[in-house]
Amino acid sequence: MGYFSNGSEQMDYEGEWCDRCVHQEDSDGHGCSVMLAHWVHGYDDCNNKDSILHILIPMREDGIFCDKCTMFYDKIPEVK
Repeated sequence: MGYFSNGSEQMDYEGEWCDRCVHQEDSDGHGCSVMLAHWVHGYDDCNNKDSILHILIPMREDGIFCDKCTMFYDKIPEVK
């Protein structure tokens, strides 16, 4: 799940994914609900294998870093 061991790790993740996502901030100025859930419940749920947080921001296969959020939707879709 999206558990960030320090502020730098979280900032790196946000730079890689969140800053490009349409959910980063809605029209009312509210931030992403997924990231908010991780901020509020991440510490308590990091060892709870049944937590939905593990689905929302899964770990990469290496088990060290967080993978792309399942709610990620690029602000600028890739041109094919």
